[in-house]
Amino acid sequence: MASIFPLFYSSILFLSLSSISFYLIGQFKMSLRVENRLSFLEKKLQQDKTSSDYSYKLGQIYLGKKLYDKAISLFRNSLNCWDLNDKIGLGSLYNTLGFTYFKLKQYEHAVYYYTQAIKLLPDYTLALTNLGLVYESQRNYKEACSVYKNTLVYDNKNKIASLRLPIVQLKNNLID
Repeated sequence: MASIFPLFYSSILFLSLSSISFYLIGQFKMSLRVENRLSFLEKKLQQDKTSSDYSYKLGQIYLGKKLYDKAISLFRNSLNCWDLNDKIGLGSLYNTLGFTYFKLKQYEHAVYYYTQAIKLLPDYTLALTNLGLVYESQRNYKEACSVYKNTLVYDNKNKIASLRLPIVQLKNNLID
């Protein structure tokens, strides 16, 4: 019985170390792919400065790396070159800009870009939900209630709006 414990302990240790190794190798590979993609997009953007696609994709990488100022610069560049007939893409770009400003806690800018996305696509529930979260962060509970209710009109199963609406209604009632 005493000889089984070291074997069991060694097996558990081996499995744990193997799992950690596989995880770390996976993370390394993912980081390498992102860095390769970043390098590729930077080179492509240098060749074609008017490409909204390269600017947007590179901005998304910077957003993922939490380099918000670089991301905003690229998103704005992308906005200047975007096909105005592509309302879905343009709405997504506005939403992404709003999200980036939200992460920087520049709520007025975030509201502006979310509102632009919603003007293009009134049923864009992600932008509506994000706008509600901004209003809530600003403690503007009346507007947050309105936006969450509007979100639920388009998507009555929206988890965030369903969860946040009763909370902001209660906070709004406490202020009144």
